[in-house]
Amino acid sequence: MGRIEGLPENNTGYGTKEYWEQRYASEGQDSSFDWFLQPEYLLPLLEPYLHECGKGKDVRVLMLGCGNSLLGEFYSATLIEQMRARHAERRPDMRWEEMDIRDLKFNEGDFDIVLDKGTMDAMLTSKGDVWNPPEEDVQNCRKEVEEAVRYGLYAHSALSQGVDRKTCL
Repeated sequence: MGRIEGLPENNTGYGTKEYWEQRYASEGQDSSFDWFLQPEYLLPLLEPYLHECGKGKDVRVLMLGCGNSLLGEFYSATLIEQMRARHAERRPDMRWEEMDIRDLKFNEGDFDIVLDKGTMDAMLTSKGDVWNPPEEDVQNCRKEVEEAVRYGLYAHSALSQGVDRKTCL
C-alpha cells in the first residue's frame, strides 16, 4: 500500500512541529479539517459544563493543540497567522497564540473551560509500545494537564487506542 500524500511517514510525525508547519503551509488559507468530533458533535457534549459556568455565549474557552478545525487550535506559527487573518473581522475578540502547551502564558482564571481535542494523541506518538509510552511522553502529557487545569475546567477527547489516559492525568 502506498503512502498517502500529506500524511507523515509514520505516526511519530504527528508529534513534530515540522510536520504541522509543512502541512499548514501547503494547505489553502481557507481550508479547515476536524480530525474527529466536529463542532456539531462536540458542543452538545460540552453544553452541561458550559451551562454550569453560567456565562452563556460569554464563556471563555481555551482550545489546546494544533489544527484548523472549525473550533480553532494553536501550535503552528503558519496556522496561527492563517487563523488570525481568517477570523479578524468575524471574531475580533478571538485570540490566536503560539506557545508551549506545557508552559502556557495566560493568567489563572482567564478561561472557563480548556479543551484538548486530540492534542494528547499527537503527544503520544513516539516509537515503541502504544500501551506503555516512554516516561518522557507521559510526563509531557501530565504537564499539559497540570497547565490546563490552572485555567479552567479541563475536557479531553482522544481518538487513538493505546495508553490508558489515566496514566497521563
